[in-house]
Amino acid sequence: MIQRSYRQFGIPMLLCLTAGCASIATIDKPAVQLSGIKATELSFTGQTFLLSFDVSNPNPFPLPIQSVRYHVQLEDQSFASGETASSFSVPANGSGDFDISVELDVLKSASSLSALIRSGMREPVDYELRGSLAVGIPLIQPLPFSTSGTINIGAR
Repeated sequence: MIQRSYRQFGIPMLLCLTAGCASIATIDKPAVQLSGIKATELSFTGQTFLLSFDVSNPNPFPLPIQSVRYHVQLEDQSFASGETASSFSVPANGSGDFDISVELDVLKSASSLSALIRSGMREPVDYELRGSLAVGIPLIQPLPFSTSGTINIGAR
């Protein structure tokens, strides 16, 4: 008798719990935009840039960001990529911003990229941004993002 009641109520209850977890785990992907590139240090051996990003959270709850993985291309050339542990929260149905400092080795970077950076200080250049945001919500995989547009490279 106990065996039968388990089958009768246990399996439907398990299905309800599983369905409930699936609905809780649904998160709308945030939009991430590259909002600025500023040269903060220029020398003969290296260049340091500050990349600024805007994040829009379409969810009715805050998104606790634990890390950001990113790849930026300028005019179809790889500019910067990496992963950074950034602990911040984007408010519910709101937006936030964050910055990442990037160091480039002039000797290793292509001369065409250096020319592109110089021209980007005078006129807008095309960019592509892709990556993912790791959030501090159990059972949620990193949330991917991908955007493109034009941007000017500024000096400090």
